[in-house]
Amino acid sequence: MKPHSPWNPSPQIPMHTWSLSALDINRLLECLSPSVQEILKAQGRYKTLRTGEMASSMGEPLVAYVHKGWFKLMRFTEYGDEQLIAVRRKGSFIGLETLTHPRNAAPEVVAIAPGEITVWPFELVQDLVERELELTRCFLHLLADQIEEESNLRYLNQSTRVPARLARVLYLYALEEGQPTKKGLYIRMPFTQYDLALLLGVRRETVSLSLTELECEGVIQRTGKDVVVDTERMPRFLASEGALYGCPKTADLSSRIPVAASSRLAVNI
Repeated sequence: MKPHSPWNPSPQIPMHTWSLSALDINRLLECLSPSVQEILKAQGRYKTLRTGEMASSMGEPLVAYVHKGWFKLMRFTEYGDEQLIAVRRKGSFIGLETLTHPRNAAPEVVAIAPGEITVWPFELVQDLVERELELTRCFLHLLADQIEEESNLRYLNQSTRVPARLARVLYLYALEEGQPTKKGLYIRMPFTQYDLALLLGVRRETVSLSLTELECEGVIQRTGKDVVVDTERMPRFLASEGALYGCPKTADLSSRIPVAASSRLAVNI
């Protein structure tokens, strides 16, 4: 029996309030007719993936919504090297751009942090898009958001230093998954240095040097995979580096559950 997605449609929210980095699945459903809502809810399959687990292989199109985690979309070059196409985070869709492309153009989708997604049969979504104007309109809106986001990130990658871009990745992940401590947000580092290097477009050695620089700046504390992100210093550091795009200037931790004082964490929190 397929598990169902945790959906509970809420009152309508205008499309202009959508944000690619914080889109709730209900905001898509609210734009659709009741019959289409029921089809999507009935056909959606909820999946949990570990770091490194593949959601779909290259050439196998996937349409999914990310409830949690980070996913890389990539292709392999003729030499067998990974070519990063995009990254999808919590609150975004995977695979919308493949709906109008040949199946063999679909990238491989792999979790680079523990994730949870809802997956729909590709042919079903393709059919609905062809005959449901509202669904087409919603997906076009989302695609426009994704294109704008990726354009802004390309500019960010060209105009900022590697340590700043790495700090931004850690800050965004900590805001999504971190647990509050006296010194900031604690995360168990989910990303491999290989994936961080792929995300940043640099060598792994550069990632290691950048992590050391961030420790010296005081924006993170690190012991092995245990990392504490300083939520007071980090926004100031990112702002000074011109890398605060898509990040809040202050972290709202009011709804988080603090890590217990008796925690076994190696860092001093």
